[in-house]
Amino acid sequence: MHFPIDSPFVIIAALIIFILTASGVVLVLWIAMPFSMFGVKGHLRKMVEEQERTNRLLESLVDSMRKEPTLPSEKKEDNQ
Repeated sequence: MHFPIDSPFVIIAALIIFILTASGVVLVLWIAMPFSMFGVKGHLRKMVEEQERTNRLLESLVDSMRKEPTLPSEKKEDNQ
């Protein structure tokens, strides 16, 4: 059987192959997604911990800068 490329049968067959291939890809990704999320969860937890540590360090830095007395040269500039 030889069908010309413009034949509706060829177009329908190509559409069916495309739909089956796309469905297969979506199915594989749908099955793999939960496992990738379990792997990412640990990394996210570690990133949150590091961000909290950075926030604590920045807070202590700001507190230490507030507690430092101002230098005499800085006082002069503030009064002018």
